[in-house]
Amino acid sequence: MKVDRQEQEEARRERIARAAFELFARSGLEATSAQDIARAAFVSRTNLYRYFPSKVHMLLAHFDKAVQASRDDAIERLRAGASPQQVWENVMTRMADLGVRYRHLVGAVGQAVLGAGPEPAGSAAQGQLGLGDRLMGAGNGMRTALTLAALVEPVLLAMQSQGRLRPDANVATLSALLVDACLLALLHGGHRDQREVLRDWQDRFSLLMYGALAPVPGTGEGLRASQD
Repeated sequence: MKVDRQEQEEARRERIARAAFELFARSGLEATSAQDIARAAFVSRTNLYRYFPSKVHMLLAHFDKAVQASRDDAIERLRAGASPQQVWENVMTRMADLGVRYRHLVGAVGQAVLGAGPEPAGSAAQGQLGLGDRLMGAGNGMRTALTLAALVEPVLLAMQSQGRLRPDANVATLSALLVDACLLALLHGGHRDQREVLRDWQDRFSLLMYGALAPVPGTGEGLRASQD
């Protein structure tokens, strides 16, 4: 009985997050009201506040699930024998596509993740669904940042095991830096299409990866190793 109850709770939570994201994608975060979300998710407004204290939390909950699915797919590809570079390009292309398609939501995700920190005391009890201080104080922002880093890390570990990254390279730190570079590029790049996003990311990644890539034999340089 308890398991059934937990499953029902999780299913309702996912339904709210999915309904909220669909509304955000159509109308934007600010233009979507709590009542709109409650109606689309077939729950009362009271239940809405029970599961999520803010619209940003709803957005990040759906985003986390999508990132986790991408991570599972990346790990499966690596296990099937795909090269880390192929998997990396697939992940980056998918993220760039989402970044362009939902560019009006990138600001909320990016600021919540890059500004992730402890929630202000008592803020969850306020039941507010506006952005305000919730944006920078959203506790889920830290979890989302870790989820994003966990998406990148398996690819870097595979590169390291193949000798493409220096053995002493700190993969966890590098993963976090690459994620920050992705988000900052989306927030401030003003990209018009996926190709522009990928070009911007490549420039940033080349700088970040320069010291981490293992030297190419005969050149003493590692900058091109990730592109072979």
